[in-house]
Formats: sequence, C-alpha cells, structure tokens
Amino acid sequence: MNVDLKWGKKTVSLPIPDENVLAVLEPSGGRPVEDLPAEVARLLQNPTAGPSLEEIVSANKPKTAAVIVNDMTRSTPSAEMLPPLLAELERLGVPASGITIVVATGTHRPMSDDETRQTVGDAVFAQYRVENHDCDSPDLVDMGTLSTGNRLMINKTVAEGDLRLAIGEVLLHYYAGFAGGRKSILPGVAGRETVMTNHRMMTAPGVGIGVVDGNVLSEEMVEAVEKYCPLHFILNCVSDSSKHIVRVVGGHWHDAWREGIKTFRQYNFAPIKRKADVVFLSAGGFPKDINMYQAHKALYMASRAVRPGGTMVFFAELAEGYGHKVFEEWGKRRLGMDGAISSFEADFRFGAHKLYYLAKLAKECTIMLYSKSNREDSGLMFCEKIESVDEILPGLREKYGSGFTSYIIPQGGIVLPMEEK
Repeated sequence: MNVDLKWGKKTVSLPIPDENVLAVLEPSGGRPVEDLPAEVARLLQNPTAGPSLEEIVSANKPKTAAVIVNDMTRSTPSAEMLPPLLAELERLGVPASGITIVVATGTHRPMSDDETRQTVGDAVFAQYRVENHDCDSPDLVDMGTLSTGNRLMINKTVAEGDLRLAIGEVLLHYYAGFAGGRKSILPGVAGRETVMTNHRMMTAPGVGIGVVDGNVLSEEMVEAVEKYCPLHFILNCVSDSSKHIVRVVGGHWHDAWREGIKTFRQYNFAPIKRKADVVFLSAGGFPKDINMYQAHKALYMASRAVRPGGTMVFFAELAEGYGHKVFEEWGKRRLGMDGAISSFEADFRFGAHKLYYLAKLAKECTIMLYSKSNREDSGLMFCEKIESVDEILPGLREKYGSGFTSYIIPQGGIVLPMEEK
C-alpha cells in the first residue's frame, strides 16, 4: 500500500507492502452533540452522576460561587457552556455579584483581557467578575497537607467560595493519565510548589498516559478534591479524534469524570492484538509537529504498539527544533540515555521531562526520525536521523527480515494503541 503521512504542511508518501502491515490504527469517529448549551442545561437538572445542581444549591444555600474554566491551552468550549450554567445558578438564587469565573492557568502565564474574553465569551466577560489564577499569588490559601506530604495551596477565590464548579475536558495526559475532573483543582488552581511537587511523581511506577488506577500522581489529585477542596459540580466534554464533542458528562466530580473516561476510550483508543516490529507514524502535520516538545506526544502514545527492540519511524517536520529552552539545554548537555534518566530523577526540571521520556523510549526501541533537525540534534534527542525516505524500508528489511510486522499511525497524537489482554 502507498501510505501518505502528514509532515509539516506537506505529505510524505511511503510504499509499504501489504503483507508487512498488521493494521492502520485510526480511532472511530462519533456523532457530535448537536446543541451544546441545551445539553449542558439538561445535565444541570439530570446529571450523569450525583445530585442535580438545584439539589446541591438547596442543601448548601451558597451566596458565592467559583466557576473554574480551562485556559486557552485547552480547546474546551467554555464560552458555550458557561451561559446555561450561570443562568441556572441565578435562577437558583446565586446572584451574579457573588459569582467569579476563575481561569485555571495552573503554572501557565495569565491570559490577556482579549484572550480571556475569547475564552469565556463577550457577554460573560462584560457581566461577571473573571480572574486568572496566579500560582505565585501571596493570597493562596493553605488547605492542609496531603497524605503524600504535599502542601495544598489553592486560589483564594476558589478556596473561599461557598460553591465550586468546574468546566473542563476529558483528554489524555502524559502523567495524570487523563485531564478533566479533579485536575481543575490540582494543578488548575493550585500553587506553583504544590503543582511541581505533584509533577515530580511523573517518574513513579504506574504513572502514565491513559492510566488513572494505581497512578500515584493522579491519586494525589483525587485526594486533594475528595478530602480538602471539594468540587460540587462539574461539566466535562469528551471529544473524538476529529475534535467533535461527542458527549458531555456532568455532576459528581469523580463519578461523572470516570464516565467521561469510558466514552473517551471508546472513541480514541485503538485495540491491538500484539505489538509489532515497526511503527510508522506521523505527529499529524502542522502545527502538531512544529517542534519536538509538541510532537513527542505522538511518539510517546504510539510507543504502545512497538515491541521491545523494535523501531519507530517518526515523521515530524520540527521546523522549530526542540521547542523548549530547558529541553534543549538538557539535550546539549550530552548526558546520554542513562545520564538523562538519572539526572532528571535526581533533579526534576519541567521541560527536561521530554528528554527523560525520549531516553526511556530509546532504551526500549530505535527511533528513526524524518525531520528538519540536523543529525547532531536528532542524536541529542536520542533519534537516528533519516536523510531520505528511500533508505527506510531497506534498513528495516535488513534488521528484521522481509516479513517484518508493522502498524501505521497517521495521527499519532490522537490515538492510543492498547494491547488486548
């Protein structure tokens, strides 16, 4: 078969014999939610899990409410989801003057007024108080110490709100397993040191993308909400591989979120019967492959489909190279695979985690990289540079024989191969 893989704004064609291909891994599409605001309004009265918003308000009699929303690094359609939620709160007696919308920036930079207006919508921005969370604010509230020893510092508006609600999205996440649910609190509106202490657990056993059970990093997030800073109601959207919202879950912060994970798995996981010698994958083209910092997600996810000692053939333009200052600095320290792993485990530096992940993967399999990065930088990222597409198949046949097995993943960042057990 002739395989077309996106590379930057172009397409690379690669002829691969049918007998070498176990499957082309692409997730199934879903039916988009037709009327998102109407679905949100329905869930407020008939939630996926837990009591309705009316029951919660009746029991708590809140005078103030903090509504947490994602920042612009997520595609959550908060501007569409906020109006029905705010209307219901006011109908239930929570005045607009007592409602604050808090943008869960985590440790990201604050958004500008224009960015914030776009995130929450013009009408909401004009009528309600909207604030960006500041992870370094001196007004953070100490909510207590988690069982891990992590001190939970939380945004003052959120901590002191009579009612805490969150609009989010169920997405795959490198080390939290999945975004959504509890993540609106930690890291969404937590202090910098709280977040960094949590993220330091990314090297712990059981921590990984698509994994929440037995994931100590995620479990700390759950504890933060369950025992220290409860969310009273959430609304989380679930998208398919085409970024169509196929479901919204609402209600109990944990139970509704877990139901959202079930739906996400249905539309975005690709079951495989066994791992292959080779995985051919694209990061999905521009802008997903603009640099390795962004493109690495596709490589990390697709690695689930390659056997130990196998090869990943990665198509990513990387027009901007590394894409992160700390990542590049660590790469140019020439630590080697073992050195990158041990150095990161001894000295957690956000940004350097990309080099750590690449080193861990490169110890398990060969990474062949077709990109604009030169041979030196490719090597510093633990990849073997491909100079010409024509050299790929002969090299693989020499290494594994003419009957090598492979998977093709055209959109590496949106499909997670899962071996059936």
